[in-house]
Amino acid sequence: MGNMGIKKQTLFLLLLFCLGTLLLVGGIFLYGMNNIRSHAVQIGQSIGQSAADNSSAILREDLKGDLRRMLTNRGKQIELIFANLGQNVTMLSREMTKIKQAPQDYHLREVAEPRRELAGQLSAQLQYAPTVSKGSAALQREIGLTANLQDWLFQINSSQDTVAAVYVASATGFCITVDDRSDKKFKNGETEPFTIDFRTRPWYHDATTQKKLIFSNVFHDLYSGNLGITCAAPYYDQAGEVAGVVGAGMFLTQVSEVIEGTRLGETGYGFLMDTQGHIIFSAKDSGVLQATGPEGKSLLDSEDEALAQIAQQMTAKETGISEVVIDGTPCYLAYTPITEMNASYGIVMEAAEVDSPVQANAEVIEQTTADFIGILNQSIHRTLLAVLVLAGLFLLAVPFISNRVAERFVSPIHELADGVREIASGNLEKKLSINTGNEIEHLAVCFNAMTDELQSQMKNLAQVTADKERISTELSVATNIQESMLPRIFPPFPEKKEFDIYANMHPAKEVGGDFYDFYMVDENHVMITIADVSGKGVPAALFMVIAKTILKNFALTMSGSNDLAPLVSCTNDQLCQNNDAMMFVTAFVGLLNIKTGHFTYVNAGHNPPLVYRSKENKFSYMNVKRNFVLGGMDELNFVGQDLTLEPGDKLFLYTDGVTEALNEAEELYGEERLLQTLNAPETNSLNLQELLAAVQKSLSSHVGTAAQSDDITMLALSYYGDKPQ
Repeated sequence: MGNMGIKKQTLFLLLLFCLGTLLLVGGIFLYGMNNIRSHAVQIGQSIGQSAADNSSAILREDLKGDLRRMLTNRGKQIELIFANLGQNVTMLSREMTKIKQAPQDYHLREVAEPRRELAGQLSAQLQYAPTVSKGSAALQREIGLTANLQDWLFQINSSQDTVAAVYVASATGFCITVDDRSDKKFKNGETEPFTIDFRTRPWYHDATTQKKLIFSNVFHDLYSGNLGITCAAPYYDQAGEVAGVVGAGMFLTQVSEVIEGTRLGETGYGFLMDTQGHIIFSAKDSGVLQATGPEGKSLLDSEDEALAQIAQQMTAKETGISEVVIDGTPCYLAYTPITEMNASYGIVMEAAEVDSPVQANAEVIEQTTADFIGILNQSIHRTLLAVLVLAGLFLLAVPFISNRVAERFVSPIHELADGVREIASGNLEKKLSINTGNEIEHLAVCFNAMTDELQSQMKNLAQVTADKERISTELSVATNIQESMLPRIFPPFPEKKEFDIYANMHPAKEVGGDFYDFYMVDENHVMITIADVSGKGVPAALFMVIAKTILKNFALTMSGSNDLAPLVSCTNDQLCQNNDAMMFVTAFVGLLNIKTGHFTYVNAGHNPPLVYRSKENKFSYMNVKRNFVLGGMDELNFVGQDLTLEPGDKLFLYTDGVTEALNEAEELYGEERLLQTLNAPETNSLNLQELLAAVQKSLSSHVGTAAQSDDITMLALSYYGDKPQ
């Protein structure tokens, strides 16, 4: 270099520096590209595996959904068959009752006994019970009147493909049948049709006993031995007594066609099971789910515990889908009840058929992932080649542009980085001043705007936090105040052995609008109150305090009177004054004479309480007059009522937060469920606190994970009189 001129030395040094820099950058680039490739491959494989798992789960759920939809559609078809059958039989029952109750409106008509030559043709056939006297004039007259129904019998049989026979069986011992099997009424070699007492058939017995439309259990047909079912209903004479039974019988062929037509993929099939676990019909001709009929082995007795458990759920009329091994093959089994038939319908699909498209889907995704990695490798190779070409060009251009470009871009970046570090350290007053005319200047402007926004947000956050803490503190104090206003010491009157009382309240918010109260107005009378203010939260709580205070003040000033109606009227008028918020209260107010058990009460629009009578050993709803609510309209006259409690009797008061509690499906808890809970055998021996806990447990079980929609308040009182507890 000593022999080189200054210009060449500068160029040589600059080229040497650029080459070293290029090698260093190239090494870093190669290392980075290798890391990128490695991470990309891992991410691609992870995404592929995740996609395979997710799509496989979706495919599996889609096939399960197909199975459920098939189950629903087939179940509705079967239900429709039996619903149509029931409508026809109901119509026959009405028409036959008209004939029996107004015989003067009908002519006597002819009907003959079965004839062999009419086999295959619809015909009306008369059959007698073995003990019936055919020559009886009264019997023949009844047969002539009953024959008026044969037009209806013909119409139903000819218009309904699912009906095999339609008949009317009289209590006097004859039956008129319309079907196409007249030859089946003869025994081999005999010319006279055989006699049969239809009154001994199960469907006749069930219809006359239950006195309503019934569907029989599956039975063997009298003439062919095939499995069938009968829909029957009684008809009545002029005295309103059962005079016989009309019915329509059908073979389960139509149901069988629906079941055998159940095909889902290559392995899906359906079956029908009765309430005893017998497979009545099945598209499977072998194995554990083949049709065995009512005399076959019950699926409930299966050695396979999982299959027996599913059979138990099916007989319990549940709907569901389960995985189970059938005849050694993993399968999906979906089932639903057939209400009209008192049976359960199921469809089966092998799990392998579900997994087949899932596996194929996984293989496709795996191949796609492999293709992606191959394309990635090719892209990296091409990128490396392009980088080498660009590096050569860069070496040629570096001496001319590197210095200016580096100075132009690196300097403002360093300035920006220094400013960001200062802002990050907490100096939000820092402002960046960069004038490059490009994105770096825009970024500096954004950082300046960010610091302004951060200052504003921090001030707002501090204010919001302070407000929330203040509101939380005030609500906590309000909750404590409200709780302190309600009686919370139990037993409240330990010196009073004539009665016991317990109550609790669970507000839907921090404070609630429900309240309860009880206090002695004199030595022999205790006043009890339970009320519900319209709305919830702080406004309802404030109105609750007003209503409770006014009611108690009037009660204490009017002691000595058993008539609560004036007390409630005065309270109502007082609440109506200056009630600009138009709030109101439903309330139940009662006064108990602890010596005599005489209980007077006024119900102001509140839910009816329940009374437990020890002699009857059960709770029942009180017959209360529902007066208008308090605070809704002034100058109202309220009507009081009374009853007498015997030793051992109880009262249960509650607000609508109990009966109107909603579960996730938005179903009400309801008054009937409350009555069942109180009358459950396990509640007989419970004390008042345990009784309210049992109701609360039943409520929690019904509500589940649903949010509490209203305040829940309950009060219970036991009356002992002079008897020891």
